[in-house]
Amino acid sequence: MWGFDMQVDVIETLEDLQALKGNWDRIYEIDPEAHCFLSSTWIMSWFASRTLPWFVLAAREEADGAYVAFLPIQIGTGLDRGKGFYNIVVMGGSYFAPYTGILSDPAYADASALAFAEHIRSFHWRSLHLDGIDRSSVRIGLFLDHFPPKDFTGDRVRHPARIQNATDRVDPEIHLHVTLPADFESFLSEKLRPRVRRNVRLGLRKLDGSTTLRVTHGDSGAGEKDLATLLGLWEKQWGQRDPGHASYILDNARSVLPDCIRDGDLFLPILWQDETPIAAAAILLDRPRKSLICFLSARDAAIRDMSPGLMLHAYTIRWAIENGFRIYDLGAGNYAHKYIFGSVSRRLEHYRIDTRTGWNLGERLDPHSLPLVLARVKGLHADGDQSDVEIGCRQILAVEPAHREALALYRDIAASRTLWQTLWSDDAPAGEQGSTDRVQAERQCRAAIAENPGDFDAARRLSILLLLRGEAGEAEAEIARALELRPDSAAAHCTYGNILAATRNFEPAVIRYDRAIALEPDHAVAHNNKGNALRHLGRPDEALASYDDAIAVRPDYEQALANRAALFDEEPDMLPPLSHVPRLPPNV
Repeated sequence: MWGFDMQVDVIETLEDLQALKGNWDRIYEIDPEAHCFLSSTWIMSWFASRTLPWFVLAAREEADGAYVAFLPIQIGTGLDRGKGFYNIVVMGGSYFAPYTGILSDPAYADASALAFAEHIRSFHWRSLHLDGIDRSSVRIGLFLDHFPPKDFTGDRVRHPARIQNATDRVDPEIHLHVTLPADFESFLSEKLRPRVRRNVRLGLRKLDGSTTLRVTHGDSGAGEKDLATLLGLWEKQWGQRDPGHASYILDNARSVLPDCIRDGDLFLPILWQDETPIAAAAILLDRPRKSLICFLSARDAAIRDMSPGLMLHAYTIRWAIENGFRIYDLGAGNYAHKYIFGSVSRRLEHYRIDTRTGWNLGERLDPHSLPLVLARVKGLHADGDQSDVEIGCRQILAVEPAHREALALYRDIAASRTLWQTLWSDDAPAGEQGSTDRVQAERQCRAAIAENPGDFDAARRLSILLLLRGEAGEAEAEIARALELRPDSAAAHCTYGNILAATRNFEPAVIRYDRAIALEPDHAVAHNNKGNALRHLGRPDEALASYDDAIAVRPDYEQALANRAALFDEEPDMLPPLSHVPRLPPNV
């Protein structure tokens, strides 16, 4: 796509992305706004571990030229019950990486930001999630300005800190860092207050002269073992505060950080007391900007006679200065202990852009999200949410009309519709067709049965109500109990047939309808519903005879007349066009 004198290509496979590593790394070296979470190692490792569809937008001036900017993104889905699915565009790395952004050659930063915004507007989405962005960045500002208020709403979103003590009041948008001088003594004298300076000196002196304390930061050969040590310590300290979030952090760390170790982008110091780890940290190395980012850290909270966390920070800062680093980034959250190092802060925001219509741009799903939507639809189908299943299938088929699984599922719903409509109009007790009334009616039936277990009418009515609620198994058990009370009831046999047909057990359903007709030859509903079951069994001649029998009993029977007319028009297994099929009744 062309825009603002830039060509934007979409990279969709790891193979294609890996082929661009040299190009990516060159831009990463020269971009002053780059950071570890935009490195090729981080992005490729992150995308390799994702189930969500992902893309990298890549901008260049000429079709055969090198790329000058990259924007990694992911596509997610959401569901509005009763309305349908929608898409979300998320920055690459979210929500694990604290920083995201646009990677660009500074000479092309403005043009590429505008071209990326224009290209994203060509996608199908309802919400754009920009997490961990610096809105003071010119390129980010230009990007945001391309989503005008007449078409979009934009607002900052606040999230609480997930990892904190009960007494903490942490703002996770505040990020702190320390500017490091050329030597460690200058750091001590210029950055630290006297009491902290004294504690740091004592701590390092104790560490350097100890036979029981030591810090290791092994090479890549020991890296994965060291990572396991850190994550075990981290889980022990923080895992019980928010187990779900802790699992998310640990799983992603195990997926992404080994590649950072392999490429030499992770410094992993561990403080040991004899053979016991008492503090550890995962420090990401951003060598082009001479920056370290303290990404994960943990300590043994049971240690009271010294401060292992302070000791490890001091050791890391000394190591960083000795190795030429100039920024020690303490990461997200204005935790009190971060300020003792002479830190300064900046704010990174979580920003949301939404369409004003509340629908996807283009009012259709993003094609790359169809597997996700189908998986959600199958789950809804298993839960009995037929209305949202139908909507989801329609949305998939609007994008891909020949989508085999969605079409089969939609046809299954449509094939059952006649049975549901017949049950709805002919077998639902009067006054119980509204969902609220049915809830009350079910309570009344259960109360009646509790008072008198031999109440046949209550048992039969309850079976119908259970079926309308989608509880076919319970409905079948209840109608079987009703027939034990009154085995010669034609109405009960017909209801049993409806329950069997609704669960696509058509042969047993026909047997039940025949039993109802044998008991009551003028049972028009049984004749009609038998015809429906025979149609689904591929026996149109017998179905027509059943419809004729129903109409002979009730010449004004609209459902039977409509079914017969439909039978005349259709070929075997042919279903109504999607646009001609009415919606399912509520709660079916």
